Amino acid sequence: MPGSDRRRQRERDAKRRVDVTALPDHELTRLLQTLEEEMHEASADLRFEYAARLRDEIKELKRELKEAVM
Repeated sequence: MPGSDRRRQRERDAKRRVDVTALPDHELTRLLQTLEEEMHEASADLRFEYAARLRDEIKELKRELKEAVM
């Protein structure tokens, strides 16, 4: 069921959300690197929608980090 798949994906995305201010720098760097690797793998596997979601999540994490520093 497509709606069910989307709900599960949103739940996984919500679990993945982190407070960037609470992470040590090395953990944040590792998280971003892992997400970028996963994004590239998804793109190579032609899973473009998933790759785009990861891209957006990476952008959001970087934006939150930038705001936390200010």
